[in-house]
Amino acid sequence: MIKWLNYHHLLYFRTIATEGSISRASEKLSVGQSALSSQLKQLEESVGQQLFLRKGRKMELTEAGKVALQYAEEIFQKGEEFVQIFNNKSLSFQSKYRIGICDTAPKTLSCKLIEAAQNAGEDTFLSVVEGEPENLIEKLMSHKLELVLSNGGVNARQQGIFEKRVGEFKVSIYGSEEYKDLKSDFPNSLNEMGFILPTTHSKLRYDIEHSFQQNKIKYKLLAEVQDSSLKKMLAENGKGLIFLSDFAAMPLVEEGKLHEIGRLGELKEEYFLYSVQRTLPNPITEFLINDFLV
Repeated sequence: MIKWLNYHHLLYFRTIATEGSISRASEKLSVGQSALSSQLKQLEESVGQQLFLRKGRKMELTEAGKVALQYAEEIFQKGEEFVQIFNNKSLSFQSKYRIGICDTAPKTLSCKLIEAAQNAGEDTFLSVVEGEPENLIEKLMSHKLELVLSNGGVNARQQGIFEKRVGEFKVSIYGSEEYKDLKSDFPNSLNEMGFILPTTHSKLRYDIEHSFQQNKIKYKLLAEVQDSSLKKMLAENGKGLIFLSDFAAMPLVEEGKLHEIGRLGELKEEYFLYSVQRTLPNPITEFLINDFLV
């Protein structure tokens, strides 16, 4: 039976869980490996549960360990808020809400999500992280993020993640002023043209390649770009043709910076919100999962 909680034990446990081994946790904490092992053993004895399965040097969480990590993440998040409040000397409570957004997401969609999150939590400040979908989902599962916006490619059911589709956008080919004449004999006009395509891990890249094959189009690959802003900037500067959702392209088309060349088949891009079950449900997550749509 636990009579009191040793926060050093909890910190060591959390670090071992996130680092995946006692040796890496030892380096991060500057604490000896034998001391870490001893502290972990004391924590397991106090809770009466084995928290890790030891496979060589690798430490894998047991079911009890996964529950413990959820609580540990929430406890230390509150600790960060505590430090922030008293460091600012304002004593005004302001919690942090952490969102991960994949780096291919249109900025217009990202802004809509951020605005919705701000409206849902008046006393909350947002921490927004951009990155590759795989890294963001990993952070979500380790409770370093509350929510992830991504363009699919996640086996949500297998990983125990909740998934909600928030938007489906048609994808067309866009280019700068010098490419607009390609509309006249589309799609034959695309032969031997230079393209800036998404990276190969993207589902959209697979669909694009399939469309090229179906339409017997031979193209020049000029670059593989994951970041949506960079892709649009290169296209604006006439560096090649890009595939872009009509939703993301609309502002640039209205400004005359990009021109729609045409659409190959039924290309589309879907975006999803991902969340995991928390011991203490976050009202902002619940609001966004239930009500946010584009």
